[in-house]
Amino acid sequence: MHLFSDETLRLSAKNVKPDKSSLAHLHLQKHKHSSADGPKGVDMQNVPALYKAFSDADGDYGNYDLANRPYDGQKIRYIIIHDSEVSYEGTMNTFLQQNYVSSHYVIRSSDGQITKMVDPKDVAWHAGNWYINSHSIGIEHEGYAVEGSTWYSEPMYRASAKLVKFLAKKYDIPLDREHIIGHEEVPGLSPSRQVGMHWDPAAYWDWAHYFDLLGAPFSKKTHALNLKKNNGIITINPDYKTNKPETSYNNQPLEPKSSNFVYLYTEPSFNAPLISDPLLHPNGSGTNVLNDWSDKAVAGRSYYKVDQMKDWTAIDFGGQKAWFYNPKGVNTVKGSGLMITAKKGAASVPVYGSAYPEASAYEKFSIPAVEITPIYSMPAGQIYVAEKATCSDYYYAKLFNKPETDHVVSGEDQYYQISYNHRIAFVKKSDVRIMHPFFH
Repeated sequence: MHLFSDETLRLSAKNVKPDKSSLAHLHLQKHKHSSADGPKGVDMQNVPALYKAFSDADGDYGNYDLANRPYDGQKIRYIIIHDSEVSYEGTMNTFLQQNYVSSHYVIRSSDGQITKMVDPKDVAWHAGNWYINSHSIGIEHEGYAVEGSTWYSEPMYRASAKLVKFLAKKYDIPLDREHIIGHEEVPGLSPSRQVGMHWDPAAYWDWAHYFDLLGAPFSKKTHALNLKKNNGIITINPDYKTNKPETSYNNQPLEPKSSNFVYLYTEPSFNAPLISDPLLHPNGSGTNVLNDWSDKAVAGRSYYKVDQMKDWTAIDFGGQKAWFYNPKGVNTVKGSGLMITAKKGAASVPVYGSAYPEASAYEKFSIPAVEITPIYSMPAGQIYVAEKATCSDYYYAKLFNKPETDHVVSGEDQYYQISYNHRIAFVKKSDVRIMHPFFH
């Protein structure tokens, strides 16, 4: 409406009341921030996930376990980045009902609003691996992996990075890709579980940008255990904006989009087959399917460089020699860390999906020992990047709201965490040896 200078428009006041009926079931509570609650400068609310006994049967409860991390002996070592595959509200609704699943936080795509649903001291059921659950904080990001470029918004990245920086500082979690990992990088506890593990947030999550926001860019990666930079370790780091590999999903090609990975081949040629994981593709090659993690090396993960042929670089990856296109090192930066290999005289060593204790450790509490099953065998002669060895443990929590029955079982066995393939994994310290950085 246009008004001339000698005219006046008067509008009568009218009360407008928004319809909040659809939100009532969420029991939303604004979270009052303090230095102990969460990061400053973010919109956070508190919506406690359901914690309830679902029947009279022992152990039938959810959707998380009570604990007192890290004061009960369970150190928080990881932050797991998820995408939800349902809406922000749908994710919260899932955790508010009997679904045997939860995460500590949920983040909205449109504006980065954060909802805290499980206190970090407690163990959320989010990773599909009990060992990782007991040592991690899970963050669900609203979105769908196949449509990640649409859902992974800048407000979401920034809010998530502020939250992760706060949590990492509070719980002394290193800001690197060995500790800030995607759900797709969590291993299974057995060979069958390895095949069925999740693959989010997948190719369209911009790890390089995320770590820039965390103040820990890959180009300046450091490591307390690094002796010298020229140690043969490289970190995957393709240019996210220009890296647009061909992919497919549900038997349909996808539009090439900015992605966080490089394809791995059996030979230094685009005509060679893609490498395959022996569990995922026991009788075939890898594929360009978006959720086929067998042949994709993701940004920020570090591997040992074993060969170079013109524009192609080879790394040890999942028990194989894997090649990727890397002209003038465009897809990598120098990495750091420990390098481990099988102990002398061993043809191979077991690779595990957890760092659980030896059977005798459980006797103190008169509880059944948890079997630890190898998921792979690491061949002799291959070299993998490892974290400092840690002691084995298992969090025994089986009953609803009876913390007196919960125990942290600590063992004598020690494990190295390694970047084995697309996922992290564990090897016993007694099975391997550390390589000198200039042994080659």
